[in-house]
Amino acid sequence: MDLAKFVQSIPPTVCVYSQDSYLQSDNGNIVRVAEEKNSVYLALDRTIFHPRSGGQPSDQGTVEGSSFRVDVKRAMLRAGVIIHYGKVEGKPETGPVTCKIDWPNRFLLMRRHTAAHLLDYCLATHTSSRVETTDSWLGDDPYVGYGGPTPSNLDLERLQELANNFIQQGLNVEVRTLDRADAERLIADAPNIARLPKSEKLRIVTIDGQLPIPCGGTHVRNLKEVAAIEVRRTEPAERGFRLHFEVK
Repeated sequence: MDLAKFVQSIPPTVCVYSQDSYLQSDNGNIVRVAEEKNSVYLALDRTIFHPRSGGQPSDQGTVEGSSFRVDVKRAMLRAGVIIHYGKVEGKPETGPVTCKIDWPNRFLLMRRHTAAHLLDYCLATHTSSRVETTDSWLGDDPYVGYGGPTPSNLDLERLQELANNFIQQGLNVEVRTLDRADAERLIADAPNIARLPKSEKLRIVTIDGQLPIPCGGTHVRNLKEVAAIEVRRTEPAERGFRLHFEVK
């Protein structure tokens, strides 16, 4: 499937998940359909499905119309349009549908994503150095990648203790979307500046008392929802090192 051709002339999808990460079902309208054997590609005017991006895996779930059901295996972002791909039962068509996401999986990703931001701050605090993120993965065996060599004073046990102390404090997590100029005044020391998209607006995630970080992913509202972090190991990477962790 030529996804670039599939999304031509379709307006950008309204990303409902960026407004409310806790919404588990929502209504929308299919605006384009392309079938491929027993599978189908769908474009909707609005969606709660987060596509794979920024190290966060795609949501999974279902899209149901009056005479069909699609088991969504992955959501993909192309030119501002989110494409839903999966196995179909029945005859899919444009028009109104109900979307439902696999909530346990989404909530796990929200916990991991928030934990990753917390680790950015804790790593900088623990090692008394500025950190720069290079990449991340929030699926199985999650990690955050950092530029430069592994700090010589890094103690994984102490890092874990620091992160879990913040979790026990129950710090709030705020998400705002700001004009780029206003956002840039807040994020001069954010760890992912070099990886920012070229957009007029930026979505900013802030854990109480910590650095605001631009991010398009889904997050919990309070650190207590993370429950606990286990810092597992570090490993060398092409541009630095990776810090592997899990939420417990």
